[in-house]
Order: sequence, then C-alpha cells, then structure tokens
Amino acid sequence: MTTPGKSTKDGDKPPKGGKGSSSVETRQRIIDATIETLNSEGMMGTTARSIARSGGFNQALIYYHFDSLEGLFFEVIKYVNDRRLVHFGPRLEEVSTLAELVAVAIELHQGVPDCRDNSAVALLVAGWSNDSGLGPKVLETLRPWDEAVSKAVERIMGESSLSDLVPVDELAYAISALFLGLQLLSRLDPQDKTTSQVFDSLAGGANAATTLLQTFSKPKPA
Repeated sequence: MTTPGKSTKDGDKPPKGGKGSSSVETRQRIIDATIETLNSEGMMGTTARSIARSGGFNQALIYYHFDSLEGLFFEVIKYVNDRRLVHFGPRLEEVSTLAELVAVAIELHQGVPDCRDNSAVALLVAGWSNDSGLGPKVLETLRPWDEAVSKAVERIMGESSLSDLVPVDELAYAISALFLGLQLLSRLDPQDKTTSQVFDSLAGGANAATTLLQTFSKPKPA
C-alpha cells in the first residue's frame, strides 16, 4: 500500500503490460532496499512491508518481480556473490602465497566492495530454513566463490611437496565458512576487536606457512 497523501511515482505500481525496460532498474532497487533492510532490521525484521518502506515503493512490486520473499532473498545472495567475484576474481587468479590470500580476505572483511553486502549474505545464510527447496540452489550459487578460493589454494600449494597432504577443496570450503561465520559474529558487537585480531593472527600464520611451503618446495626436474 502507498502511504496516504503520498503521490505514486513511476515504477511504484506493477506495469499493466509485460515487464518493460525499467524492469532491471526496479529489480535492482528492490535488491538494494532488501540489503539495506537486512542491515538495519535484521533477518526477523526484513518483511515485504519493511523492504518497501526502506526503498520507498509499493510492496506489490516485490511479488511482481520475485514471486516471493524467499525468491528475493536468493537473488540478493546471487547478486552479492556475483559482484564479489567481479571485484575479487582477478585478484584470486593472481594470488601466489597464503599471505596474499589472507590479504584478500581482510580487504573483503573491511567492506570492499560494500560491507553491507557481506553482512546481508551472512544473515540470510544463517536464517535460511532447512525445509526450503532453495537451500541447494543457495549452495550452488556460492560455489563459484569456493571454486575461486580452491584454485588459489591449489596454486599456492602446487610447488610444495606438502601439497599431496592437504585436501584443497576441503581447505577452501573451510576458509569460506570461516569468513562467513566471522561476518555474522562481528554483527553482534561491532566494537568487539576479536574479528580483527583473528585476521591479524591469520596474516601472521600465513607468513609462517608461506616460509614452510617454500622450505618443502618440490625438487626441480633434472
């Protein structure tokens, strides 16, 4: 419903015909409002009404463009993951040490490209229902990020004789899960320095691990 006394702007009502040229802009407007609402209201407070209020549009637009709130939440995760891959994908392709990989994680944690994105995804994944049929699709959507991290880890380990002892895919999954968990916990107390201390420890450990990997480098072919 529109607010009494407030004029209806273009795009506040579903078009009478098919989804026109403004559809992409309207969908993005709804996604942005959802991310904003998740950060300000939390998962429990993110309803169609609160999202519409944050974005200044009619809540009927949500169901016109996304069919359901669950469908909208899925698209938020997909949007954030795609944007993250666009920004960090090339960086991950160039990573050659564990220290460089941790540096990417720290940059991401610090809010690049947008700290609200990471927080929104952490909230959605934590609050996702086990009964939802979209659960497997969410995991599949996040998989490209896991694969990018996995390739980076495999490349880092490739020149070490220890590479055969390290389950690369499992390590990449653990790294992604650790980051997601840290993002969620850091929301509980933004002033808590523990998360920053964890990343500092990881950075120090990565430097030591890099030295260790170089020590056990594979012999060059004769």
